[in-house]
Amino acid sequence: MKKTVQYLLFVKLAIGALLVLSLSNCNSGIRDLDEIKDKGVLRVAMGYNPLGYYHKKDSITGVQYEMVDALCKSLGVKAEIEMEADLDLCIEGLKNGKYDMVARLIPVTTELKESVQFTNPICLDKQVLVQRKSNAANQYVPYIKSQLELPGHNISMPKNSPYIARLRNLAQEIGDTIQIDEIDNYQSEQLIILVAKGDLDYTVCNYNLVKRVGNKYPQLDYNTAISFSQMQAWALNKSSEKLLVEVNNWIDANSEKYFK
Repeated sequence: MKKTVQYLLFVKLAIGALLVLSLSNCNSGIRDLDEIKDKGVLRVAMGYNPLGYYHKKDSITGVQYEMVDALCKSLGVKAEIEMEADLDLCIEGLKNGKYDMVARLIPVTTELKESVQFTNPICLDKQVLVQRKSNAANQYVPYIKSQLELPGHNISMPKNSPYIARLRNLAQEIGDTIQIDEIDNYQSEQLIILVAKGDLDYTVCNYNLVKRVGNKYPQLDYNTAISFSQMQAWALNKSSEKLLVEVNNWIDANSEKYFK
């Protein structure tokens, strides 16, 4: 009996030690500026779109890709970029040390501030409804002129988009239900194109993004705003204080070159 108790105690202690080691390993990837410079690499999560990271013919472009590239040159490191469409996975990656920074236009909200620390604003932006222009070929899909007309219509959104919260808050303000269809493995740019082609009726995204994509699709309309202008920023782990200072200094000196 005594040996059994001792054995069980040993097993509990071993499991406890493994849990502590596991938690330690999960957090071991969280880095600040000194370690990033020592390794020579900044690990960045980005979205695949013209405002983020984008393949154009044989080259890589994208507004925030160019910004990250310039930032890394100023820090004396290289960028290690990973595409991640799901904002929740980006935030989780920051928290467990997979990423040092998420470089995408994220609306600065009180809720997200509980999980990450935001950089100084990259730009001001607002969310708009993307739909096809009202014309004879579009007669069976109502053209929405006002936020009050959103209830009763299906709004297609990337899964875990930060703008879903805005739609839900808007539904409460209106006092009615806004139907939201969350779509896996699609980003906002892809949904914009599907709206343009008539495969989807509505989506919501940043004005700056649809303005760039919409140049290729004159049938698109994005004049119906669903939010006021909001500050958009990048996100870092809350422990990366020195990195935040350097990134903020760079943003303050350079962001207007990219977002005018």
